[in-house]
Amino acid sequence: MFAVIKSGGKQYKVALGTILKLEKVNFEKSSNIIFKEVLMFKNDASYELGAPFLKNVEVKGKVLENKKDKKIIVFKKRRRHNSRRKNGHRQSLSVIQIEEILVNGKSFKNETPKKNLATKKSTNKDKVVQKEKSKSTVNKTSQEKGIKKKE
Repeated sequence: MFAVIKSGGKQYKVALGTILKLEKVNFEKSSNIIFKEVLMFKNDASYELGAPFLKNVEVKGKVLENKKDKKIIVFKKRRRHNSRRKNGHRQSLSVIQIEEILVNGKSFKNETPKKNLATKKSTNKDKVVQKEKSKSTVNKTSQEKGIKKKE
């Protein structure tokens, strides 16, 4: 399932969980955004085209970040005229994740499981095992090269 939305004069094909880099939208970080300008919606069984927009379809997303893109160097030179011009430009972007698509009030949500960020504390046993593994790899590589290890 996907939808085609319009934002900033451009069209984007989005599905659930898609992360987009759009031209800057005036929303704060971690706020919700609703795209009402949906041009097309395709489900497993059928699709709908708008003329120009679909009235019964909305796409909801969440603003992950507002940032600037990489710098682009604009260099112009006219040969044999000693004329050069160098400019730089950084485009303002919003990074948005698509969370939900609403069709006739029916919701399709992103059901991807969130990663568990709990970390395991390392113990002394783990460190000893890691050292033994690293020693065994050193021995194997030296044996493969035909180098004899002094004991």
